[in-house]
Formats: sequence, C-alpha cells, structure tokens
Amino acid sequence: MKKMFLALAACAVLASCQQKGKTAEPTGTNDSITTDSLRFEGILPAADGPGIRYQLALADDGSNGFSLVQTYLEAENGKDMTFRHTGIKEDVTKTADGKEVKGIKLPLGKDGTAEYFIQVNDSTLRMVNEELEEAASELNYDLTRK
Repeated sequence: MKKMFLALAACAVLASCQQKGKTAEPTGTNDSITTDSLRFEGILPAADGPGIRYQLALADDGSNGFSLVQTYLEAENGKDMTFRHTGIKEDVTKTADGKEVKGIKLPLGKDGTAEYFIQVNDSTLRMVNEELEEAASELNYDLTRK
C-alpha cells in the first residue's frame, strides 16, 4: 500500500512540475498576435551560457497583445530550454538620465516578473531595466525587426 501511495505522490509531483515557465494566454490576444504583428528577434547575453534567443511578436491591431519565446541556449546539459509567454504589453514612461523615456513592459508571470524594452529606431528594440535605463556594459541587448 505504501509503495502505491508513493508512486501516486511521485506522479502528482511530476505533473505539477510540467507547468514551469508557462503562462496563461489572455483571451482574444493570441489570434491577433499570429496574424497582425511586429516581430523582433535577437540573441541577448546570458550569465551562465552562450545567450538567450528572444523571439517577440507585438500585436499591431490595437489589442496590445504580445507573444515572447525565450530560448536559453545550451542551458541544461547542452540542450536548449524554451519558455513561452503571452500577455498584454504596457506602455511605461520614466525619467532616466534627466530625460523622459518611453518604453514597454511585458509582464511575464503572476510573480511580477517582467521584461522592459525601449524603441531605439524603427527596426530595433533594446532591453533595459525597470527604470528604462540601458545596461552599463558594452554587450548587445538589441532585438531587430524581422
């Protein structure tokens, strides 16, 4: 009986772990993201690997939806790990370096995590911190339009 209970408990734990890195898709945004969207891609620096491939689609139909695929290159035993996020982007304005800066916030989960980007030009988004400040390093944090 104990063995059966332990096997059942192990199955429950495995099933609950399968949801890591996924977020619920808001209703009504997925269709617009796949049909009418601005797409940006790039490989951004990672602390523990060769980089993170970002594939971002921003709905261009007024719904403010987004779809973000983050692929951590060679993350786990040399294999890539992919996380998918969808949601509603938020426009944000902050003062950085004495200037008013406009950017977008992409909420990634219920835990409050988010990614922030500013638009550098018509074809480039740059990842910034939550204060909309660019990284002090010389590393490339740009996503280019595809």
